[in-house]
Parts: sequence; C-alpha cells; structure tokens
Amino acid sequence: MLTTALRPRSILALIVSLGLAVGFVLLSQWQLESSEQSRTVADPAKDVAVPLAEAAEAGAPVTAAQADQLVTVTGEYRDGSTVLVPGRLQDGAEGWWAVSALTVPGSEDLWPDAGGELTLAVARGWSDDPAAVPEEPEGAVGVVGRYLPAEGPVPGDELPEGQVRTVSPAQLTNLWDVPLWSGYVAALAETPAAAPPPLDADGRLAPDAALLSPELSRLDIDQQPTDESVNLLNVFYAVEWVVFAGFALYIWWRFVRDEWQREQHPEEYFYFEGGASRGDHHGSDYYYDEASGRYYYYDPEAGEYYWFDDQPGDRAREPRTHDRTQDRTGAHHD
Repeated sequence: MLTTALRPRSILALIVSLGLAVGFVLLSQWQLESSEQSRTVADPAKDVAVPLAEAAEAGAPVTAAQADQLVTVTGEYRDGSTVLVPGRLQDGAEGWWAVSALTVPGSEDLWPDAGGELTLAVARGWSDDPAAVPEEPEGAVGVVGRYLPAEGPVPGDELPEGQVRTVSPAQLTNLWDVPLWSGYVAALAETPAAAPPPLDADGRLAPDAALLSPELSRLDIDQQPTDESVNLLNVFYAVEWVVFAGFALYIWWRFVRDEWQREQHPEEYFYFEGGASRGDHHGSDYYYDEASGRYYYYDPEAGEYYWFDDQPGDRAREPRTHDRTQDRTGAHHD
C-alpha cells in the first residue's frame, strides 16, 4: 500500500487533506481562545495602591481599566455629608453603607471646568444599625480603597431622610452641591493624613489596616466581577473541529486503501452496466486469466479486451480471440 500512497495523485490528496486538517486545528484553537474571552480574572496590578489622580481622570467616566483599582487619596470629610445606602450585604447580613463627601485639596487643576476643589464620594464602611453610624472623622484623613464605577441613580422617595438607594455621584453631586469624581471609593482603610498609609513594601493593603470609625465594619469588596468559568459551547466546537481534522486525514487513508484494494481485487469493484452481477464469473462481462492471475473484461464499444488494472487513456490493450476467451474461462471447454 506504500507504493499506492507515494503516487502523485495520492500525494496531492494528502496535501489537500493536511491543508484541511491544519485549517480545522486553527479553527479549534480559535474556539478555545473564544471560550476564555468571557472570563474575567483578577488583575494583580489593581491590588497595588496608586494615587487617585493617577488612577482616574476627573470629570471622565470610569473605564474598565480603572475600575477596582486600589487607590490612595487625602482630604477632609465634609461635616454632616453622610448618607446611608440600605440593602447592602456583609457576611450574609443586610445593613447600610455610610457614604460621605471627601473634599480633596489641590484638585481644582485636575478638572478646571469644575470651578473649584473636587469632592470624592467615599463609602466609609458598613453597619447593621443606621442609628449607630458615627459622624465623619475630623481633620485631614488618608483613605485607601477601591475605585469603583458609579451606580445608577434610583428614586428613593419612600426612604427616610438621609438615605439614598445607590451610590450615584450624579445624584450625590446635586445632594451635596459640589463637583464629584464620576466614580466613588469603597474605603478599606483610613488613617490621619500625617500617618503613612497602611501598605506593605509592595504597595498592597496591610493585614492590620483599619478604619478610623470602629463602629463601622470595613467593606468586604474585592475586584468584581470575577468569572473563572469558560464557555463550554466554544469548547465543544473546539473538540468538533479536531474531530473534523482527524476525519480529513481518515478520508485520505480511505482513498489510498481503496486504490490499493482495487489493484489487488479489481473484480470486486467492477460492475459493467447491463452485465451480470458482481461475483458471477460465468456468463458475465469479465473473466479470469489463469496464466497471469489477472482479470479482464470485454468492451463492446471498442470490440476489445482490457485488463482491469489498465489505466484509462494509456492502458495496454491485449486483443483476445473469442475462442481464447472461451477456452480460458471454460465457458465452452470440452
């Protein structure tokens, strides 16, 4: 069968099959890559704190690259600015976020159109009792937290005074009457401005980081959302393309094998229209030559006999007399 596989026609068929197989494998790789595009994984760089002014552009929407970034910012909380956001979960319990306005000195140049110093909405912490939420820390405060995109404003007319449904800077800027960053910070630590921020040597939040208001629980907020799952449908398609690649090679193997078997047993693959059925060698249109061990057939249009393994167009013809045919087949042998 190796000789059959090395023929030009077989080699050409192999090249085509290999081309198809490579194409199918590339499609499989593309499907595997597509299956992971929907994954949202944590970015280690976002756990290294950077100044707020470097992480987010004032007056611009929060981008995906900026969201969840750990930032540091120094400012003073505005007295009496705290609002409560109900329906926030912490360790399975429902409670309130305390959100306050942090005025950032020297920020007027970050957004000249604002016409003054900018203010940042800071979620200072969580409490299960709205009456236990303390007032804002006094003096200059250093805050370390995650910079998060704004939540959409939701009407809350039925809420008690001093409460809002969401942390929406677009709503809070009207409530506080100050220009705000378009995102907000979920505080993970607070310190007096004169103290260094609670960060380790790598710029990550230190394990002993705490808030200035012990009545509040530190917000348990990680990079969100994170999704480690893959798209199983794309994985299925990837496997399917690999199967197609194997099938392309299998078709070439079958092509070579069939060619080889036709040469070994041509009589099993020949059916002359109008003749007898395959396997009936008596009175049929093909015959067996015992001297050479080869089969031959009669072409009524050409009026000649041909070997089965002759190639069309250049086959070697061996004329046979009718008497010789009958003698070799035994059809009229006495």
